[in-house]
Amino acid sequence: MVGEHFDACDQPRPTGNRPARGRPYLGVHFSCCGVYARVYVNREDTQYVGNCPRCARHVVFRIGPGGTDARFFTVY
Repeated sequence: MVGEHFDACDQPRPTGNRPARGRPYLGVHFSCCGVYARVYVNREDTQYVGNCPRCARHVVFRIGPGGTDARFFTVY
């Protein structure tokens, strides 16, 4: 029957020579609701834009010279 057999391989899939890279994001702790969420960069690569997943509080982190290299923030 379908689904009765498990087929596994002990060798990882070939990934080529390029490193795994996903969409850039910042980790944000929304203190308003005590939740964590990822905030992703916009299509223009000019800012990170997102919302609290519970109360929809809007946040924007601009990208530019003189900024920080921090990846995690708390929004009050």
